Amino acid sequence: MQNTPQAFTFVHSNRRVISAWGGMDKLGELAREAGASRPAVVMDGFFENGELAARVGAALHAACGNTVAFHFVPAHEPDTVSIEACAAALTAANPDIVIAIGGGSAMDTAKVARLLLSNPGTAEAVSGFGKRFRPHASLLIAVPTTAGTGSEVSESAVAGKPGSDIKLIFRSPEMTPHIALLDASLSVSAPAAITAASGYDAVTHAVEAYVSRASSVMSDPFAESAMRLLGQWLVTAYKEPANPAARSWCLIASCQAAIAFNSANLGLAHAIAAPLGALHHVAHGLANALALPAVTAYNEASMGAKAAVIASAFGGASAAEGLAKLRLALELDLSLDRFVPTDEAREKLAQAAMKSGQVRMNPRLATIEDMRAILESMRTPTGAAAARVAV
Repeated sequence: MQNTPQAFTFVHSNRRVISAWGGMDKLGELAREAGASRPAVVMDGFFENGELAARVGAALHAACGNTVAFHFVPAHEPDTVSIEACAAALTAANPDIVIAIGGGSAMDTAKVARLLLSNPGTAEAVSGFGKRFRPHASLLIAVPTTAGTGSEVSESAVAGKPGSDIKLIFRSPEMTPHIALLDASLSVSAPAAITAASGYDAVTHAVEAYVSRASSVMSDPFAESAMRLLGQWLVTAYKEPANPAARSWCLIASCQAAIAFNSANLGLAHAIAAPLGALHHVAHGLANALALPAVTAYNEASMGAKAAVIASAFGGASAAEGLAKLRLALELDLSLDRFVPTDEAREKLAQAAMKSGQVRMNPRLATIEDMRAILESMRTPTGAAAARVAV
């Protein structure tokens, strides 16, 4: 007889996921289906004056019969200043459909900025958890151009606050895109370094959601599928950028991982990655790659049977070894010292990481001494071997 399943709460507020190579061509159809007439597009600044922006503008103009309002997001990770600039642009456009196109920065910026349309105030005022917000009437469509953040199906966003050692967390089902449009052809032009770092971000989402204290029978299948797909296809996408199968499966895996972490939350790797970005401007995916192998070595004894599943997904004798091998293959096996070179800076990083709510979601509860040991381990590249954490 099987054991009675544990109680769980599963959260998922996205309405529709559409996956198709060349799926961007569906934007006009989706706008017409919604009866939209005032389209606004939020895009990564990389696309300004480019072919993709022109293509999107033409499709939406034909479908909506009006000029399309564009706002291009700065290249850096979102902060309260860039979010409020986007909100001002959206306010001027008064959109009935908002389309976010790009990586996590563009999608997170658009999600929070749109929330400010119906909940006026500062970006910082709407950060945090457990707040009630008025929904905005516009349809929100998210189109990721990298396989990593999963922001297209998540009800959360992260942004910096200039001058602070933390990142603000935003969470509300009112921020979740109604439609996630997965078109892997858009990721073909991504530089190899972006493919590697964003892909390892997706890996971290999947692994941490899988072993989180809030994981459940509902979130685990999404996390496990994402791990196995990324284990099979991510290195191929990195080495063969035009490979349509690799690009498509990695984008689907990133989406699956986000569905999992949207409900199950994350862990110590993300607790470390956030202040690495805030204090030392380390890109989020790279920060996760620096942290996850050491965090997994620290967690492994507390993972139970899930440790073997992770090891199998990434081809290692242990979970930590598998994740180290993947990191090495993606050329992300770097020392923390390259970014955080002093004892003083590492202590500040440890203290900041312990402030994260993700610490309590980790399968092994960490003390500040444990966090210091993990950061010490991160100073030594692992090659294809499991990290060692002296705790």
